[in-house]
Amino acid sequence: MRFSLAALCVTPILGLCACSSHASRAAFCGDVNSASVQFAALQSQATPPLVQGAAKAMTHLADEAPSQVKSAVEVEATAYQEWAKTGSNAPLTGNAFSAADDQLSTWLHLNCKGH
Repeated sequence: MRFSLAALCVTPILGLCACSSHASRAAFCGDVNSASVQFAALQSQATPPLVQGAAKAMTHLADEAPSQVKSAVEVEATAYQEWAKTGSNAPLTGNAFSAADDQLSTWLHLNCKGH
């Protein structure tokens, strides 16, 4: 199953994300890096508090996302919110979520530099 935010932020791209140049990009990359701990915890146990925390983190990321990936992050945030509300991670398995995750992962790879 795909939990996302670019494979729950445990990919090398997100593991140590730091952006250079534009301030909003840097802030977004930093926020993604900070959220990666919450998302990584979902792989070992998807308890309601962890899912709710991930939904909250995704909502924050959607609010802060650069325009190039804002809609993709919003799709992911909506899926996490639905998971938190219903207890079913089914929204994370659909084509729209997968496409959004691929778009976000590509953007992060191109715009965030790993250390």
